[in-house]
Amino acid sequence: MIYVEAIVKVDKQGRMVLPRDVRIALGIEGGAEMVCRVVGNKVILERFSIESIQRAFADLEEVAPSLEVDTVEVEGEDKYFDSEYALRKIGIRGVS
Repeated sequence: MIYVEAIVKVDKQGRMVLPRDVRIALGIEGGAEMVCRVVGNKVILERFSIESIQRAFADLEEVAPSLEVDTVEVEGEDKYFDSEYALRKIGIRGVS
């Protein structure tokens, strides 16, 4: 487990800079995409990956197991969809 602690300031536009030690510890380079989640009073930043999205949904399922998800069986070409659109719909990417 990696442990790096840093205090960062948020500017007037709500931006902050990840300290160099944090970026190195997580392998974050310029232009990297991050997943930002709020859990309780914490902000969690993770490098973007399919695994991080799956983990977020697993965490949500633990918090709200009573939520029922509608599933639809789709066959043919329509079963493929635009991943950017899907990520925007679930709030992972901003609307361009």
